[in-house]
Amino acid sequence: MTRRKRVFALLAAVLCLLTSVAQAAGRIDLSRKPTLTLSYRDGRTALSGATFSIYRVADADETGELTVRSEFDDFDLDIRGTNDSRWRAMAQTLESYVLRRELTPADSGKTDKSGTLTFPTQGKKLPAGLYLVIGERHTQGGYHYDAEPFFVLLPTQDLEKNEWVYDVSANVKFDKTPVPDDDDTVTRKVLKVWDDDGAEDSRPREITVELLKNGRVYDTVKLSEKNNWRYTWSDLDADARWTLTEKTVSGYTVSITREGITFVVTNTKKPDRTEPPDTPPKPSHPSNPAKPTLPQTGAVWWHVEALALAGLGFLILGALDRKREA
Repeated sequence: MTRRKRVFALLAAVLCLLTSVAQAAGRIDLSRKPTLTLSYRDGRTALSGATFSIYRVADADETGELTVRSEFDDFDLDIRGTNDSRWRAMAQTLESYVLRRELTPADSGKTDKSGTLTFPTQGKKLPAGLYLVIGERHTQGGYHYDAEPFFVLLPTQDLEKNEWVYDVSANVKFDKTPVPDDDDTVTRKVLKVWDDDGAEDSRPREITVELLKNGRVYDTVKLSEKNNWRYTWSDLDADARWTLTEKTVSGYTVSITREGITFVVTNTKKPDRTEPPDTPPKPSHPSNPAKPTLPQTGAVWWHVEALALAGLGFLILGALDRKREA
């Protein structure tokens, strides 16, 4: 057998192996109901009696593809990719809107004396999907604990073992602050950032933000060039939890993060998907025209490895050809 044939045979064998593994482990068993166990601890101290709610943001099919649920369509979520900082920002942004709209959670519960909470609670079920986990402010031992919101995919894929994990565990991160005195106050600021390659002509002349106190609207402010797209609130109740939302800006997606006392509201220009006039429109899915294709979140990565291996094989073949020609 020539070197070329041996390389092709090796590639074919490995690709067949990867394909068989993917077919064996790459499908979600939708008949199995996943669980999520939260651990909420400050070192050795269990944070007991803390309330958490989970919201089903997207449904997952047996291949791991996600479809955003209708109640979250207005948020124009981009739930592709694996960028951790972007996912954290998206969870923080969505938390404020969920509280603002008082959406109904898929399940809620309180941590036990060991600081543990397992979903679903009694009588509930958790279908496969992407969930947003939100915790209410918890006070214990003279401190406020504000849980950091986060996303979790149920079931979650173990990429090393190439299998789906149906019983998922997560350690909750949090901000810890001393309980303030009754007369203490705080300051909060908002700063608008435009991520649109300087396309100032397409920006709205003003945008509206809402400051939320414990999830309820406390004040509404308009930002524009007149106030340099920023605003400051002073003498706010230090014992309250302050968050921010922005009313929808057409043509942009929003991300709201907090840096110290400042809420940074970033509006990113949506890509122009306008097709040439002579190009017929692509047909949409009749039952779900807004269904996105999300191969990167919870998807099976065996095909990426296979393509990389195939590319390596072609490089080897090219090197052999050049050696033979030399």
